[in-house]
Amino acid sequence: MSQARRLGDYLHAALADALNDHTLVGEVRGRGFIAGIQIVEDRATRRAFAPELRIGTDVERRCREHGVMIRNMGDVLAICPPYVIAPKEIDYMVDGIRAALDETAAAHARTDQSA
Repeated sequence: MSQARRLGDYLHAALADALNDHTLVGEVRGRGFIAGIQIVEDRATRRAFAPELRIGTDVERRCREHGVMIRNMGDVLAICPPYVIAPKEIDYMVDGIRAALDETAAAHARTDQSA
């Protein structure tokens, strides 16, 4: 239990540090060793992307390209790492998620500008 609590605290701090200012992230939430990242089109209003854009699917695909497995639940990305994960691996996972979000934001911005 103490290991899960310690790693959960580490996970949530790492996610907050890396993602709280991201243009696509409305909220990072969770409890224990489970986290969710809300993907939004507008941070101020937390307005979701249109479902047909499948932004969550795009982020999930890009996460896999960075070696990170997450669960896409539409406008929320679910994270539930194994209890044997090390802090260094949490850092790798969070870096991969951030990179996937950055790439998705850049691709979406190019799409908006070309429309």
